[in-house]
Amino acid sequence: MMASQSTMDKLHDMRLSVMARAYRDQEELPAASGLSFDERLAMIVDAEWDSRRTNKRLRHLRQAGFPEQDANIADVRYDDDRKLDRAQMAELSNCSWIASRRNIIVTGASGAGKTWISNALGVAACNAFYTVRYTRLPELLDELTVFKDEEWLKQRKKYIKCDLLIIDDWLLEQVKPNEAREIMEVIEARDRTGSLILCSQFPPSAWHANLGNGAIADAVIDRVVYKSYTIHIAGEESMRKRMRGME
Repeated sequence: MMASQSTMDKLHDMRLSVMARAYRDQEELPAASGLSFDERLAMIVDAEWDSRRTNKRLRHLRQAGFPEQDANIADVRYDDDRKLDRAQMAELSNCSWIASRRNIIVTGASGAGKTWISNALGVAACNAFYTVRYTRLPELLDELTVFKDEEWLKQRKKYIKCDLLIIDDWLLEQVKPNEAREIMEVIEARDRTGSLILCSQFPPSAWHANLGNGAIADAVIDRVVYKSYTIHIAGEESMRKRMRGME
């Protein structure tokens, strides 16, 4: 069984390089000569399929912009004082909540590990082939409270079109009226298109004032909270101190 150079060239021209390599590699498999045409074709197609899925997952991870790229749900610390629910974390790691367009609210003191847990859930989403974007609320507002040109529209789509948007440092202080309107527009759009993870030092009961009270605050909170899971990280000791204790 000899790989046809003409077929190899055509596969490369169609950017099916992994399939071409698998086709060529079958020459070096003694058992391949005993396989049927369908079996050999399946092996070649599987190689291309697996490669593309791996590349897609890595592309999602790269585009997400995680500050904690190595975060993994399997590495969550369940110290007694943190009061994290192991069963809840395991359930959320399967990402079915994204398929249902539900949200997650992660609360806790500064240094509790909110960003890390949100990134671990985001990595799990990328591994399940969902598109994810991570940002901090101040950065999102800096991008969206500017002159509304084509670049503004491009940035807005980035936050709306992804399957999961993670917003860190959520409502740590009162926002301006124009910022509250941009927040409402993003939340309103995402209510129809995807899921959110919001990381905040404050519970939802404290968000109303920081959104300026009124109708905009009502609209944002209603769209986020009613279909959200809540993860509260308790404990007085920061994750940095906990990790130093392991050195």
